[in-house]
Amino acid sequence: MEVDKLKKWLNVAQQFQSDKFWNQIFDENSKNSSDKQFSLNPLTTVKELFPKCDLYEVEQVLVVEAEIPGLTKEDLHLSVQQQLLTITGEFKSLNQNRQYFLKERTNRQFKKELTLPYPIQINNVKSEMRQGVLYIFMPFHQDDIENIPIAFKQIVSE
Repeated sequence: MEVDKLKKWLNVAQQFQSDKFWNQIFDENSKNSSDKQFSLNPLTTVKELFPKCDLYEVEQVLVVEAEIPGLTKEDLHLSVQQQLLTITGEFKSLNQNRQYFLKERTNRQFKKELTLPYPIQINNVKSEMRQGVLYIFMPFHQDDIENIPIAFKQIVSE
């Protein structure tokens, strides 16, 4: 394994060992969990660890797969503004009429924001849910990606 890659993985592992990291995850007194900042990868910053998502490209379509077990489409809201996809929702597992002997699943709201690598065609976005996974399909055109020309000035020496 290359030394640089090993150093990056050690940095990630050190973040998991930090008390601050684990306190942020399990601090139920926090009013707004979406304001928490987690930097698990030196190249990215993630505001919310849940739902776990994959973002990839297939034939000029950006695809997001988000794990959302137990939720229905009524529990979710999707929005796209510029190149930011936002997935918000709420888990409602508490039933007041039950006597719990063990309650590990809490009612909670979540908000996941993903920065998209390309501008998308918002009118053609489609989504579906299958077996606890939300699929979001966002077409884009390579032509929509703006290339910024760079002008070079030649300096003539005297």
